[in-house]
Amino acid sequence: MLDLALSRHRWEELTYEPPRAEGYLRTYRAMVEEFDPATARVGAGVLPGPQEAAMASCVRHRVLDALPFWQACVFCTAGV
Repeated sequence: MLDLALSRHRWEELTYEPPRAEGYLRTYRAMVEEFDPATARVGAGVLPGPQEAAMASCVRHRVLDALPFWQACVFCTAGV
C-alpha cells in the first residue's frame, strides 16, 4: 500500500496536490519498517484490535473514529 501511495497511484483522483504527502508517507514507511512485533506492548493504551475497530468506524465516511476519545466521526461533526 505504501509503495502504491509513494508511486502516486490514483493521485489524479484527488482534487488537490498534497504538498507534504510524500514526506509523511516516507516517515510512516520508516515507522512500519522499524516496528518489531516482538517488542510491541499489549493491553491498555494501544490501538483497538480488529473486533473493536469495526465498532469505531464511520460507515458514511469510511474512516476510523478514535472512540472513546471523540464522540463521533470528525467529518460528521466538523460543522457542529
